[in-house]
Amino acid sequence: MKKIQLAKTGEMIPILGQGTWGIKNYRGKEYYENWKASLRKGIELGMTHIDTAEMYGSGTSEKIVGEILKEYPREDLFITTKLFPMHLRYKSMKKAAYKSIERLGIDQIDMYLIHWPSPIVSIKKQMKVLEYLVKEEKVRFIGVSNFSVEKFKKAQSYLNDVKLVNNQLNASIVRQKHVHESLPYYQTEGLTMTAYSPLGHQGLKNIKGELKEKLESVAKKYDATIQQIAIAWLINHENVITIPKAYKIEHVEANAKAADIKLTQDEIKLFYDLKKTK
Repeated sequence: MKKIQLAKTGEMIPILGQGTWGIKNYRGKEYYENWKASLRKGIELGMTHIDTAEMYGSGTSEKIVGEILKEYPREDLFITTKLFPMHLRYKSMKKAAYKSIERLGIDQIDMYLIHWPSPIVSIKKQMKVLEYLVKEEKVRFIGVSNFSVEKFKKAQSYLNDVKLVNNQLNASIVRQKHVHESLPYYQTEGLTMTAYSPLGHQGLKNIKGELKEKLESVAKKYDATIQQIAIAWLINHENVITIPKAYKIEHVEANAKAADIKLTQDEIKLFYDLKKTK
């Protein structure tokens, strides 16, 4: 699995990781064992970056990831989790981070993100918490999720001794806004953009028209699926990693193969002209 540097940190991170959005609470043993089997397969294939969040299944996702973590040397896996933005106080934000660490069963989170901009809590207060967690060595790297470039710059301005290294954004071949409007800034600054939901929420099953035709044409050339081309399209952009989720092992295996597809610049640009972007 190809790796790229996380911002300018020197940390090498897989270009393709694993997302865990969708893990729900109050499900049976078979459901959770299926998720764990898929995560294990992803790790086996080099997808050693696992992304989770305290809000996924009300902490259940972090617990499942924590169970997987026990099976591997800690240094073999890179774990990202996210702070739910509705913790209103400085102390409650720190407490939430500690609870995530406890559910994951680790001493230190590799990358900790603010999940969404909050309409109530100031960015300044959130950055103060992140900086404290880094200084306390509870967190190695920090970032945000779903922040505009302007909010990202504002957040960075409140940090003194550490820097944001990542913004996690909803980006895909059918949702190109951040590829065109946000990514150029992160590339210029040497920062990393994580694209979540790289296949949308329907796995591109319902696409039609020109987009479908062009995906099928390129997929035929590479003996690939349209989903693999869509993932490859994202990670063929500089400074982009992605974290597709997969509940089935066969989907994990298919996703991993996308990392080997090297598209030409013309093939990347082929999809820029499409009207089906949001």
